[in-house]
Amino acid sequence: MKMNLLYILLAVILSTTTGCDQPDFPKYSALNDLRIMGIVLDSPEVNPGDTVTFTPLLSDLNGQGRTIEYAVHGCIDPGVGIGALPQCAAADPMSIQTGTLTIPSGSGNTYTGPTTTFAVTMPSADIIFASRSAADQYNGVSYLVFYTISVPGVKTIDSFVRVVVSSPDKTVKNHNPAIASVAMNNEPITTGISIPVSITQFRVTTQPESSETYSFMHQDNGISVHTEELITTWFVSDGELDFTRTVGNVDNEWAPPSSMPAVRGMVLIVVTRDERGGTTYRKVELN
Repeated sequence: MKMNLLYILLAVILSTTTGCDQPDFPKYSALNDLRIMGIVLDSPEVNPGDTVTFTPLLSDLNGQGRTIEYAVHGCIDPGVGIGALPQCAAADPMSIQTGTLTIPSGSGNTYTGPTTTFAVTMPSADIIFASRSAADQYNGVSYLVFYTISVPGVKTIDSFVRVVVSSPDKTVKNHNPAIASVAMNNEPITTGISIPVSITQFRVTTQPESSETYSFMHQDNGISVHTEELITTWFVSDGELDFTRTVGNVDNEWAPPSSMPAVRGMVLIVVTRDERGGTTYRKVELN
């Protein structure tokens, strides 16, 4: 668990802007300028040689649909969990790609949500499992995918995610968690809602099967069994949330802003992770 939480912490640290000299930073949950909130993999654990599709979750509340450049590269994990820097000594040539994107405005002109997907093919077994023990192959070797977005001359943001590549003999792979509902004051939200004008309780409820029980092989080939702990990160365009992160199905209190935005709605994004690379999200437009 500690290693998985380290990946989350490092991803947060890397999701910062360059050239920033402001002494006071906004709350992590507050959306305003260009942000990477997370990247969803269609499969967080795969076999060697599989192709994985990535969906970045971005916010550019004040960008008004400006063009954003992105760049991708990947490599086998150099050992981030044991202290190595999260960087590629040499990126896999087939992983390198660049392009441009614009974030859809959404119904409330919040310019927040999923954007242009990209795909990366994992290395073959003879490459990613070279000199790896049976336990490493069973548990999976991490492949790091680095994703950078930028508005030239204005801002650059770096992030990375990991894909777990495990032996084809391991037939039960990790899956993304699934959000059953986002509730407001105990009522599940089914569509966009009117902006609340008083303190409001939000709650994320996941599907029961989302917290998976899985096997871990030790280096002596012994097996232990663990159950995932689901962690939700919260983002909101306006107002104040009590918590940046919650564990399980815990309420998060939101206080509305003193004045409502005049030319757009507000947006709430929740990103739920399972500690092993699985990620899902839900977007709620407050119009």
